[in-house]
This record gives sequence, structure tokens and C-alpha cells, in this order.
Amino acid sequence: MHVQNHYADKICSLFKYNDCNNVLETKAAKLWGIFGWSEIGLGYFGANTLLLLFLPQTVYLIAILNIFTLPYSFWSVWYQKAKAKQWCVLCLIVQALLWTIFIVNWLLGYISIPTCSLQELFLLILIGCCYIAIVLGINLIAPKFISNRLIPFLHQSLNSLKADENIFKSILKQQPFYETNDSDSIIRFGNPAGALCLTVLSNPYCYPCSRMHKRIEQLLHKNNNIKVQYILSSFRENLNSTSKYLIAACLNDKNSIIKIFTDWFEKGKELRDEFFKDMELDINNPEIEIEFQKHEVWRKKTQIRATPTVLVNGYQLPENYKVEDLRYFTEFSMNSLLNQ
Repeated sequence: MHVQNHYADKICSLFKYNDCNNVLETKAAKLWGIFGWSEIGLGYFGANTLLLLFLPQTVYLIAILNIFTLPYSFWSVWYQKAKAKQWCVLCLIVQALLWTIFIVNWLLGYISIPTCSLQELFLLILIGCCYIAIVLGINLIAPKFISNRLIPFLHQSLNSLKADENIFKSILKQQPFYETNDSDSIIRFGNPAGALCLTVLSNPYCYPCSRMHKRIEQLLHKNNNIKVQYILSSFRENLNSTSKYLIAACLNDKNSIIKIFTDWFEKGKELRDEFFKDMELDINNPEIEIEFQKHEVWRKKTQIRATPTVLVNGYQLPENYKVEDLRYFTEFSMNSLLNQ
């Protein structure tokens, strides 16, 4: 059921180079390919427990039925040794338990020849129905529990793969590459010396861009090895003034660039250019126009239209990665990426 348990894992690893899963995942682990021996075992011990609790007079019949389970232990040990060539410690413990029950029953005198009366026949039918009902119930219910646990298990496995820097670099190198450098935009924040450089094509009026900004802001709190650069784009030419206002605000206060964009995306979009009214910004300043044209030139050169678009050291962020996944790469080496 993909249940991670520290103590069970320790038991399964008692024998070096052996793993319980290597045996439990073989074809022989299922009877007729339908009922897992683990399900049958759980049903057997579960039924015994219920019968002894509520029908203790059936103890001598349960003791006789236990004798019929003993040949299974010989087959299990033989299969692990000769076929699987792997030992399942938990399986061996179960076989030892079956023999322990037999010995205890024998020493306490529970094993006796039945009288074949109608009452005993009724009890045998009742016991058999109890075994069958519990095994069938487990067989039907177990897949639902497994599927519920499988999704987080697979998610955890996927995250462990995504957190592997070598895998990330290999996938990243297969993505489209666009030349980027610090001169493309003065809208930069994060760690100036960060090895991971995120270039984000962002639109001031784009709702996904506002969400992306918030996600990047949270990412910077988790990974201080990232620097971020924004390239601005507009839906229409008459909205270019907003980009110029944002550039002017960033030029006016380079230490608060991330806060300027946070405030804009939170409450400035609805106000449009009125948001900048009290900042006394002159968007006709030639320096602002020069910076704005840098953004325009970069967009035309790369031919990127979709916003937000995220580039990692010039490579487009792979589809199966989110910006949040970059939190894993605190020791990311840009030089190793370039030398691959």
C-alpha cells in the first residue's frame, strides 16, 4: 500500500541486498493473479481474531485449520530461495508465526479430532464464510486505499526527480534558448550574484503575470541564489505609458523594485496611470524612453509573445517544472550548465 514505516523498513533490510518488495511484487505474490497472499494473510489472522473474540468455542476448529496453512510455509520458503532468490523478512516472520500457533495449540491441547456433528459442520461453514468475507472485503477495499496513497507517493517520487540538479540541467538544455543579459532591463531584484537568473516577460495588466510575481516573491524567500529580471510588454500601444511609469518608478528607487511591482499588481491595475500620480514621475525623460526601447528590442528579437514567460539562464522553463521547483537548486552552478 506504499506505506512508509521506519520500523518495517528496518525489518525488511535485516538481510543485506534484500528487500521485501522484491518478493511482494512478483507474480507469485498473488493467488490466481487476483488475491494477494498479503490480503489472504490479513484476512486469515483478522478472521481468527474476530472468531476468538466473539466465538471462543471455535478455538479447536481454528487450531485444525491452522494445520492446513503449514504446507504454505514450505512453498513460501522454497519460492524465495529457489525462484525469487530474495528473502522477504516479513514473509518469513509470518511463516514462523504459523508454526508458533501450531506449537502453542498442540501444547495447550487445542488440537483434537472433530466429531463431525451438525453443530461442528455449521461452525465450519460459519468460519469459512468469515474467512471468505474478510478476504474478499480486503481485496475490494485495498485498491481504493492504494490509489489514495499512490498519488502522494508518485508526487513525492516526482519531486525527488525534479529536485535532482543533473536531471533539471539536462531537461533545461533541451528547451528553446534566448540570449539574455543584465543590460536588457534595469528591473532587477533578488540576489545580484545569484547563479540562477530568471528573465520574466511580464505584462502590467496580465492577471497570470500578477500571480507569477507573487510566486516569484515567495520563491526568493526560499532560495537566495536567484536573481530576477523583468521585461515589460503591453497588450496595446496605448498601455505603454504604464510600462514607462513602472520603469521610471524603478529608476527613481532601485532598492524597492520588488515592492513597486507587488503594490502595482495588488492595487495598481485598477487605477492604471492614476496609481503613479503622487510619485511625481516624468515618463518623457529620455533615460526612460531608452530603457523602454530596450524592452521593445528584446521582445522583437526573441519573438516571444506569451506572458508570463519565464526563462532560466536564457532557457525557457520546462513545462513539467514550476517556478516553485527552483527552490531545490540552492547550489545551482551556472558554469556547470554552460559546460554540459
